Amino acid sequence: MTMLRLIGILLIVLAATACESPTAPTAATTQIPLATGIDEPNPVTTTTQATADTTGSTPEDRSCFGTSPQLTEDGFLGRSDAGDSDAQTLAGLNWSDSGDCAAVTLAFRTEPGAPAVDPPSYRAEYLRHTGIVRIELGPEIVDSALSDQIFDTALLDAAYVAFDPAAQALIIDIHLADGVVARVRSVTAPARLVIELEDDDRAAGSSPVFGEAVVVLQPATTTPPMVIEGYGRAGLEVSANVVTSGRGLERTLAFPDSPTRWTFFEWTIRDFQPGPIAIRIGDAPPIEFISQ
Repeated sequence: MTMLRLIGILLIVLAATACESPTAPTAATTQIPLATGIDEPNPVTTTTQATADTTGSTPEDRSCFGTSPQLTEDGFLGRSDAGDSDAQTLAGLNWSDSGDCAAVTLAFRTEPGAPAVDPPSYRAEYLRHTGIVRIELGPEIVDSALSDQIFDTALLDAAYVAFDPAAQALIIDIHLADGVVARVRSVTAPARLVIELEDDDRAAGSSPVFGEAVVVLQPATTTPPMVIEGYGRAGLEVSANVVTSGRGLERTLAFPDSPTRWTFFEWTIRDFQPGPIAIRIGDAPPIEFISQ
């Protein structure tokens, strides 16, 4: 009997010792921190990469207005052929200019005089050679509340609203004080066209020449065919002549009545010899250069 008790006590001691073995909990404790150590770095790495992608800059990723649509260095900026606009009049022009970024906003109104909801059709281009962003408005815009505007800011010089008799349309020329990249977008309710500009560290195009009766833009090319364009006071006539090394050309430019005080003109010279050229139109100073 005593022997049986001793055997029973021994079995109980052995069982208790087995239950206190550290093997299972040690393995579990080791696996938990390993799993945590693997999972935690992943979101940290992902966050770091996303931050770098978002803040990284490229020549196309500029800070003023974002990247969509892309800003353009020269040429065609866009167009809209919307035929259901309620806009009839160019009602006003607002602008902002920080030195690196500028925006010009065109507002429109309906025939009764209320703010228009849908912007008009338009065609926009950037004429880098003359430092001008040009907006040609659709035929639904038949009147304008403004004719010109002086800005005199870091990126903006002036704006002229002129009637183009050939196209039977109003154009808005925004003269730039410095080289830019540009884009145009339309906004509804109320109707607006927004011209967004960013400095691109290049000089503006050739400056126009100004008289009391005319504004003459520098020709885009100095070899034939050469196109001379600008704006004259509506209702006036002025003399114009081009003197080359081989001959002189003269004509009278008539500026029909216009919804604004300015009427657009264009004169194409198709044939002349290389050499000195002098362009004189109205009371504006002459434009002189050497044609190659």
